Amino acid sequence: MDRMRAMEYFIRVVEAGSFAGAARELDVSPPAVTQQVAALERALGAPLLRRSSRQLSLTADGELFLPACTNALAELRAAEARLSTNQVRASGKLLIGMARIVGQYVAPALTDFVARHPAMTLDVRVVQTPNAPLAALVDLLVFVGWPQETDMVAKRIAQTQFVTCASPAYWRARGLPQDPEELRGHTCLAFRTPWDVVLDLWKYRRGTEVRSVAIEPRIVTDDRDWMIQAAVRGAGVVRVADVAAPQIFEQGLLQPVLLDWETLEAPPIYAMYRRRPPARVRVFLDFLTEIFANLEASRPGGSDTKREPVPMPAHFRRGWLGPLSRRTRISKVDRPKT
Repeated sequence: MDRMRAMEYFIRVVEAGSFAGAARELDVSPPAVTQQVAALERALGAPLLRRSSRQLSLTADGELFLPACTNALAELRAAEARLSTNQVRASGKLLIGMARIVGQYVAPALTDFVARHPAMTLDVRVVQTPNAPLAALVDLLVFVGWPQETDMVAKRIAQTQFVTCASPAYWRARGLPQDPEELRGHTCLAFRTPWDVVLDLWKYRRGTEVRSVAIEPRIVTDDRDWMIQAAVRGAGVVRVADVAAPQIFEQGLLQPVLLDWETLEAPPIYAMYRRRPPARVRVFLDFLTEIFANLEASRPGGSDTKREPVPMPAHFRRGWLGPLSRRTRISKVDRPKT
């Protein structure tokens, strides 16, 4: 039994004064109305109507139940109307999960967003990966990496680009590398991902030439901000995504090198959300798309070419742990001979 439909049929019968009259108003057959009301009475364990050949009247239980039905249906219709309005007009609270690297780039523009959408409020939480516990609770998740299989919609909103860089003072003291292989002789800092992979294998391509440079990092950290600040102070060479610290490049605190080489395996930025999102999710997606379109038009080194999507690398797909260069060497040694 459809409880809400049965309650509506019960109200219509009382208003029309007969099952036949309610059926005409509802554009259904009289037996359908009779069956729904009878099922409701059985479910409640009490008769709601006195039936006679001449008229219908409410029982004592029916008189108690009628206003409850009326109020429940009115509240349901009001809630449906509010949801329908929210589908058209961006309003209400939006709970956003956002990786730190994305958040620091988006944050300066949030003032403009809330000014454009005064009926919305934002609750922004730090969520690094789709596997984090809070990820399942947010309306919209924005993260750096490749999405795994999910029943949510995953939309790529930007493609990052790795930048190899160090402070100008470091380059003056150690010299600028002209080939990726020369990085082996430099002091390097490596990042450890949230899924516990040390990115110490830096890959480059120029035309048909490909370089895979296994660095020996002096420092490994999972704090990207700390790593960048250490590089600014001359600690060594870092490879960072261009969204990590755009102002650092604009101010000349870090100097990119090897710009004639394309860096490989840079992660994309994805937004994930449930199907048929309300207007508040859609307008924030448009906002993010605009922000990162501007980013891709002003990359370090003057490259304004929109990047093609980067396929998911093996270390991400296979769930490797530890130093990437070591896992790569192990995989080569353990590979069966053909």
